[in-house]
Amino acid sequence: MSPRAVRMLGGPLLAALVRRVLVGRQVGGVSGDGRTLTRAEVGLILGRLWAHFDDLAPGIPWEPTFGSRMNVALAAMTVAVHRALGEAGIADPEASDLIKEIAWRVYHAWALLPGAFTRLVTRHPAKRLRVATGLFRRFPFNPPGYRMEDVPVAGAVAFDVYRCPVADYFRARGLGQLCVRTWCALDKALAGMWGGALERQGTLAGGVARCDFRWVPLPRKASTVTGGEGKRA
Repeated sequence: MSPRAVRMLGGPLLAALVRRVLVGRQVGGVSGDGRTLTRAEVGLILGRLWAHFDDLAPGIPWEPTFGSRMNVALAAMTVAVHRALGEAGIADPEASDLIKEIAWRVYHAWALLPGAFTRLVTRHPAKRLRVATGLFRRFPFNPPGYRMEDVPVAGAVAFDVYRCPVADYFRARGLGQLCVRTWCALDKALAGMWGGALERQGTLAGGVARCDFRWVPLPRKASTVTGGEGKRA
């Protein structure tokens, strides 16, 4: 998917989500100049967002799969949102938390289908995790854009990721920690949606050699469906 297609197809949804998360939100608690974002100010943020995305689009690297191309374009969108929030006086960590909340609303909807499918095919917690993660590894996190290796770990669905286009994109721009605080941070919530917990020691975006995913099934009552969403003031 090209950057232009991402903007055309995903732009209206992103704009709606940005408005839903930001309009009426109190920000500035970190810097001490707290204020409530108005609809007009959020409109200005959206304008800056699209301007930054248009600037970034020509530099988005080509990837060998549709899923990888889509994800890297969305990574550029993340950078554009981050820049727009910064220009509006919303700095990290607050900006990253807001991006995480916006992204989680997309991720949550995206992950509902695999979760529902696993409940239809099996009631076994470990099998459900294996099926759900397997579906995501078919799309959009599929080879050759992503390079993964299964790891035998008792009691867990385990694999290591040695190449992630999204991590590459952020790190090439010196923004590895933005990726860690947004994209990477959603994986634990995703595990909760699928009836498990994620144990991970490090990520490519964080500067280590691999992302060590260890998806551990939990008893039904212990699993969570919480995500990256914050609370409105």
